[in-house]
Amino acid sequence: MHKELIMAHDHRYIIILAGGSGTRLYPRSREDIPKQFQKIIGDKTLFEQTIDRILLHTSLDRVFVVTSKQCIDLVHRYVPTLPDSNILAEPVRKNTGPALACATALILKRDPDAVIASLHSDHIILKNDTFVASLESAFDMVDKTPSAIVTIGIQPTSPHTGYGYIERNGSHIDVNNTSVYKAVRFVEKPIKKVALDYIRKGTFSWNAGYFIYNADHFMHEIHAYDPAMYSIVTRIVQSYGSPEYDTVLQSEFEKFDVCAIDLVLMEKTKDMYIIPADLGWSDVGSWDSVANLLDDDALDKNENYLEGLTVPIDTHNTIILGQEKKLIATIGLNNVIVVSTDDAILIAERGRSEDVKKVVEYLKANKIDHLL
Repeated sequence: MHKELIMAHDHRYIIILAGGSGTRLYPRSREDIPKQFQKIIGDKTLFEQTIDRILLHTSLDRVFVVTSKQCIDLVHRYVPTLPDSNILAEPVRKNTGPALACATALILKRDPDAVIASLHSDHIILKNDTFVASLESAFDMVDKTPSAIVTIGIQPTSPHTGYGYIERNGSHIDVNNTSVYKAVRFVEKPIKKVALDYIRKGTFSWNAGYFIYNADHFMHEIHAYDPAMYSIVTRIVQSYGSPEYDTVLQSEFEKFDVCAIDLVLMEKTKDMYIIPADLGWSDVGSWDSVANLLDDDALDKNENYLEGLTVPIDTHNTIILGQEKKLIATIGLNNVIVVSTDDAILIAERGRSEDVKKVVEYLKANKIDHLL
């Protein structure tokens, strides 16, 4: 039913952001094969899972993928029938602001009435029906009020300090039996005491970075809040379809500041709405979050999760993600995460895996590029 509902609206599109480097899942996630193109949970990559989820609700010609230049072949490998015209290859990574502005403007050039949902390629969503209902209501809200930008917020399950939060007001609009609230403010990654207070108040959601909007209105907002970005995007779009497009894209994209769309627009726009939803969601943003997604039935008697060739001696509550061709033997470990690849091994205390980014920073600072 959901597919027919969305397909009935010919001006609806999905942008999948697949250009991130996923450094927090090092050493599995690398520059050449980042997190979204890795099989982190299950037998499909996160990107494939995202495509499968979207294709339950729309057709491939409505899907637009933004990725880094070096990952184009990976996109073609996993979605070989996606038209080249539906892929934006970023020459350099500039975060979600430039990526989303360019993709939106290119779609707008094709369809002046476009309404777009921007989604991430590297998230887990377990409750697809809830996701579809929320997405449909968000689209309908924007159809009704083109000046509205709607985000799907995640119902918090803990006072997580690694996520941004969005506060909503108390009154709501009913759209397809879904409650849509006016967003009051965005808060970036609060300390734990503050996050606990947000949970108690019950009016805050995690910011998943999902946004649904009218493309024309979105570009007007970009023009208002970041005219320099708008000018660069305009030059790129004007060259689209010409022999000079690749050259213009390369030269102009380098002029963008590195900036997230939240800071460029979403925290500033006056007509932001939020649909709070329990999606069974994870951003798979650290090895600890991966551990939290593991099925209890997959644990051994000592609460270990073991993958690959392993010999755990007196080892408890430990995650070992190894390989069949390389033995990992542990003795006396407790509450540890071990991740092995061909050329690197990560060993981290559970609860501290977000510090993996410090490893990546060290490698960059010391120019150990072959391990990035």
